[in-house]
Amino acid sequence: MMPGIEIYVNVERDWVSESLVEQFSEALQSLLPELLSVAPGPDHVLSELDMVEISIVDDPAIAEVHGEFLDDPTPTDAITFPYGEILVSCDTAASYAAAHGISREEELFRYMVHGLTHLHGYLDYEPADRESLFAVQEPLVKRFFPVVASPQKD
Repeated sequence: MMPGIEIYVNVERDWVSESLVEQFSEALQSLLPELLSVAPGPDHVLSELDMVEISIVDDPAIAEVHGEFLDDPTPTDAITFPYGEILVSCDTAASYAAAHGISREEELFRYMVHGLTHLHGYLDYEPADRESLFAVQEPLVKRFFPVVASPQKD
């Protein structure tokens, strides 16, 4: 089964445009068959979902959810729930991208792919698990962002 993907924008940032969200939605939908062709991790649910909802939020919103559900009230990049909801922080993406010389759009897209990879059963708590997750995640990200872009200015 191939779930649908819906992206919701819950922030007002000029760079998180309707056009960008449409591009991300199409790209993620096109990457799903490749992701699903990879052997799933033990707690995979992605292939069983009808829909994955991705919400783009800011750091205060993701920090609130992080604190409520994971007892860590700090901002984070992405939070994935097994029923098919993914929260990604555009603020964290912009900060990380600026510090590492990549585009904030690429980093935000990476967080979305990261959440999908979690839903496919890959974890990142231990170094070996993180390595396995990134081995699946990064080729998918690079298919959409083949060239490292210069950091964007706010």
